[in-house]
Amino acid sequence: MDELELMVKRCDEAIEQTPDQADLHRDRALVLTLLGDQAKACDDVATAVSLLKRSSQPVDPMLQHELQVRQSNCKQSRTMAGSD
Repeated sequence: MDELELMVKRCDEAIEQTPDQADLHRDRALVLTLLGDQAKACDDVATAVSLLKRSSQPVDPMLQHELQVRQSNCKQSRTMAGSD
């Protein structure tokens, strides 16, 4: 098994245990991007952004900024592909 695929598996396991942690979805999105699976990565980014919006806890500003940048990248990719 490729190291990146193993990382995705580990992220999957962590998300299964604590699905409401935005940073885990962010991490998996990064690995999926490296694997070339932009669609799944963007799904994770959207999930992470949604979790942050619903959170009653203080939000890490760097996490929020990183997700905003990735969300913009996802939107740009969809626009270039003609699906947004």
